[in-house]
Amino acid sequence: MRERTISAILGFLIFIPLLFKGGVIFAYSMFILGAIGLFELARMRDIKYFNIIGFIATFGLGNVLIPQNYLYSFSDYFNPFMMFFLSAMALLVLTVYRYRTFNIEDAALVVFGALYIGMGFNSVITMRDMGLDTILFLFFVIWSTDTGAYLFGRLFGKRSLAPHISPNKTIEGALGGVLSALLIGWLFIKFFQPNLGQTNHAYLLIMTLSMVGQFGDLVESAYKRHFGVKDSGNLLPGHGGVLDRFDSTIFASIMFMVWINLIR
Repeated sequence: MRERTISAILGFLIFIPLLFKGGVIFAYSMFILGAIGLFELARMRDIKYFNIIGFIATFGLGNVLIPQNYLYSFSDYFNPFMMFFLSAMALLVLTVYRYRTFNIEDAALVVFGALYIGMGFNSVITMRDMGLDTILFLFFVIWSTDTGAYLFGRLFGKRSLAPHISPNKTIEGALGGVLSALLIGWLFIKFFQPNLGQTNHAYLLIMTLSMVGQFGDLVESAYKRHFGVKDSGNLLPGHGGVLDRFDSTIFASIMFMVWINLIR
């Protein structure tokens, strides 16, 4: 417990100043976290990563994760998404010449991981650029969901939400998480000014983010169970890796950007 507490405090002391600072420093910090997350995903499948495979994969990740306004002059000459697809093609070519250690399934996992993790952290950066209140709104919804789901699950949980993936999570806990998010999210909107787009249905957004964030948690539990690992990594002792800490955030941030663009 002491180790878990100390690592959590250190994590907050590093992350919170970066979050408040925003801008290019925050963007490239998210890239570092995303690169660690992609490494964690590859390691779960025992892919040897510190070689040309990891270099190409990280390059592809950067083109998805870092918004174009932070790529400086690079994006004036090369389309980042086209560069991502070139990276994907290069990884597929490696399945020909490294077929003994890197096959099509490995390449598919790395390419999908770069897209999935990249879009998630790209959305986090974009939300921070929309305003500090906006990204804090997302985090408060996620944190209140986690807290509410835990408390309601302990008190009232009877029916498993996904027994084959995460036996301890319950339907009652999930509903409690949504209710907690609604309360905290509504209070946050009342006292602050998050940029939620042109919509009067903020409660629907809060409910959606809460539910999608919980699905993100379940999805990460699913692939950890598939690969037979307890945690995605050990970046924060007692808390796991990047993917353990940002599983809900990746899903919820992408959903937020989908919501904003659909409503707009």
